[in-house]
Amino acid sequence: MAHQHVDIIDSPSPDTGHDAAPDSDADGRVTVGALLAEPLLRGGLVAGAAGLDRRVSWCLPLSETRRYAEGQVGSADLGGIAVHLPATMLAAADEAIALIHELSRRGAAALLAWQQPGTRCDLKAAARAADRARVPLLALREEADYRAVSRLVGQKALAQTSHVLEYGARVHRALADVLAQGSGIPAMAHAIANLSRCPVLILDEDGERLAWEQPPGGTATDPDGIAAALPAVPEPAAEPGPVPGGPEAPGAAGGAAGGHPVELDLRPSPDGDPVRALLAPIIVGGEPYGRLVLLERAFPPDDHDLAQHRVIAEHGATLTGSEMLRQRSVRAAEERARGDFVEALVHGRFADPHELGARARHHGFDVSGTFAVHVVSASALLPVGRDYLRHKLTATRIAQAMEPDGSTLTASIGSTIVVIRQLAACGDPLRERQEAGRFAQRLRRRLLPSLGEDLRVTHGRPGKGAAGVATGYYEARLAMGLSWHTDADRVCGYDDLRVFAALKEVAGSAEGQAFAAETLAPLRQAGGGDLEPIVLAYIRNAGNLNAAARSLTLHRNTMLYKLDRASRALRMDIRTADAQFMFWLAHHIETLSSVTQTLADELTPPAERR
Repeated sequence: MAHQHVDIIDSPSPDTGHDAAPDSDADGRVTVGALLAEPLLRGGLVAGAAGLDRRVSWCLPLSETRRYAEGQVGSADLGGIAVHLPATMLAAADEAIALIHELSRRGAAALLAWQQPGTRCDLKAAARAADRARVPLLALREEADYRAVSRLVGQKALAQTSHVLEYGARVHRALADVLAQGSGIPAMAHAIANLSRCPVLILDEDGERLAWEQPPGGTATDPDGIAAALPAVPEPAAEPGPVPGGPEAPGAAGGAAGGHPVELDLRPSPDGDPVRALLAPIIVGGEPYGRLVLLERAFPPDDHDLAQHRVIAEHGATLTGSEMLRQRSVRAAEERARGDFVEALVHGRFADPHELGARARHHGFDVSGTFAVHVVSASALLPVGRDYLRHKLTATRIAQAMEPDGSTLTASIGSTIVVIRQLAACGDPLRERQEAGRFAQRLRRRLLPSLGEDLRVTHGRPGKGAAGVATGYYEARLAMGLSWHTDADRVCGYDDLRVFAALKEVAGSAEGQAFAAETLAPLRQAGGGDLEPIVLAYIRNAGNLNAAARSLTLHRNTMLYKLDRASRALRMDIRTADAQFMFWLAHHIETLSSVTQTLADELTPPAERR
């Protein structure tokens, strides 16, 4: 489903309680309006009613706020601070307007004008400036000095913070019990849904669904539609800042940095109703592991419920990340153990049959079964850049999951992936080789999107037990090396390169290597390296001059000239069958010798091939 319209709504860091107090806003924080309900400040509002929803976390005298700004750029912000000042400083119109403009620009939550004993000041000019700036202006009675007001604000803020922390601790404890039981991500989603009474969707970093839990009694929701409507990459988060001349702007764009949930208005389908969702990134050690999505049951949601759900989403994302990390660690340990066993199998490195039997039982390997060994190679698996490890891991897991019955063992060895697959014993070597070839074709089709078009899959001849696996691996690796040096198919087996198998003994002898060097050296010395591919193309096209020229994008006359030069260098007419056979044989012996030597440097051949 294509991504639909998404509105990202400001969401500050969650601070709320289980039962939000009536003197707090939706986030569980003390507001200017809540302070007006206190007897000490009741009835003191003079102007700026539009800013009563501003949050108040502390109270400072005007003298301290000015010291904030002196040489401290970061401390000049007065967001969440109510400024206590003598009313006499607002008596003069020009001074009042300038002061209110400055404090509003710095984000002051409210201005508390204290009528000192024996003074009465006219605040009309200040009231007009406060209305324009949308900053609440309160006229305080004589008993509301700085000490009394700051104590009141501090007590309410600390009480509300304690309330928030208590609820957060209860949520964390409930979810931590699920984590301690090791029940998995679906159980965690179930616990989060029970706490919030809302549908919960958990996705991994690639957007794949890991869990979906919907409490009974709610409207049926399509989790795939919700996942498709989510933004691809969350925007960086920022606490809502003050707007010059106005209050904190609701609805400003927010994000998910720092692990805090963000509010999203989703429309999963063009004709469907909008859905309010809380999106909490799952981050472990600074690395994104996925996302937790909590869907509100009503649109727009109740402010009290939304405040609670922010806490649940944040703690749920944290503990879900811990569970994901635990599962990854377990899976990584299993993959390492399987990789060690596969590497020991293909190299025949077991101390005795008892060690083989014990490890085989653990990994479900039938020591008497028939197995085909496949080797996967691609440029994406080469140790270049930073993505090759991810490609290896992804491809290994895809190959391991291809056979749900557990008849495969997969591991990454060097810059290749080795897949050992057990075959149904039928006693017919031809049918077994055909089955190995069909699996190799399927393996390439499955891995092609992950590894690219240059992906190659080769396989050895099926064999029995651990010795058959070692032999099959050697043959598959030999076939892989030859496939990169020849025009072999991207999927081929050792039997498909039978001509090289027939030349194996010759290529390993001193006479064969000397024959290849003596035959090819004159041509390489005379042509500077460009005559050899021309002769090879001519031989591959069965002596068809025009076809060979087309394959090399050369003119026919140029091709004739090059062949004449090659004939003079070889001291034989390359257009004769005998000359072509000698050159073909020398080239194949050299290729096989080079690949065999490289393979011998990488691994120890099986005992029966020593």
